Amino acid sequence: MKICIGIISYFPDGDKRNVRIDRANKVIEDCNKLFNLPIIIIAQNWHDVECKRDNVQLFKYNKLGITGARKELRKKFLESEYDYMIMLDDDAKLVGTQEDAKTYLHQIEMHPGARYGVYKTYLLKLFAISKEMFKEIDYPEGDAENGDFFEDMYLIMALEKKWPSRKFLFTRTSLNDVSDSANDPDSTWYHKQFNKHDIGDRTRAMIKELK
Repeated sequence: MKICIGIISYFPDGDKRNVRIDRANKVIEDCNKLFNLPIIIIAQNWHDVECKRDNVQLFKYNKLGITGARKELRKKFLESEYDYMIMLDDDAKLVGTQEDAKTYLHQIEMHPGARYGVYKTYLLKLFAISKEMFKEIDYPEGDAENGDFFEDMYLIMALEKKWPSRKFLFTRTSLNDVSDSANDPDSTWYHKQFNKHDIGDRTRAMIKELK
C-alpha cells in the first residue's frame, strides 16, 4: 500500500509570514521524523519559498481559499500513484514517537479499499482516507473564511452519514496533532470575526440535507 501525507498551506504577506514559514518547515521535519512518507503540499503564496526535500511535491498557487485548497489536494491525490492520504495543515504540532507512527500506519494498512479513518472528531488532523473512498465525495462550494461552513467538519460528517460502515477509528497512542487553530494569534484567517457555533450549525444543516 502506498501512503502519502497531504498538507494545505498558505503563507500570508506581512509580519506573520516568517512565523508561518517556520511552522510549515517544522511540520515537514516532524512528518519526516515520524513517518518518512511522500508529502504533497498545496502551497499558496509560496512564490519566494522553496522546499528542497526529495520527498516533498509542491503545487504552487496564488490563493485558493481553504475549501479551494482542500479541493485541489483531493484532485492531486486522485491523480497520484498513492492509495491512501493522511491529512494535515501547515500549522500542525505533531507529538509522539516513531513507534506510535508505525502503529498508526499499520492501522491504515489494515483497512484497504474504500475506507476512511478518523483520529480527531470532525477535524482533518491525522485523518486518513483512501483514494477509492475520496473518489466518492467532494467538498461543496463555500468557505470557512466567509463564515459559510467548516469544510473539515463537513467532510467527516458527510462520510459518516453516507458510508458509516466504511469508517474506522484509530486506536490512540501518544501520536497527536496538538495544534489549537481556534485560539491561534497567528491564524491566517480566524480572528474571532465569526461565531463558530453559527458556522457549525450551518455545517450540520448542510449534512441534514444530504441524501
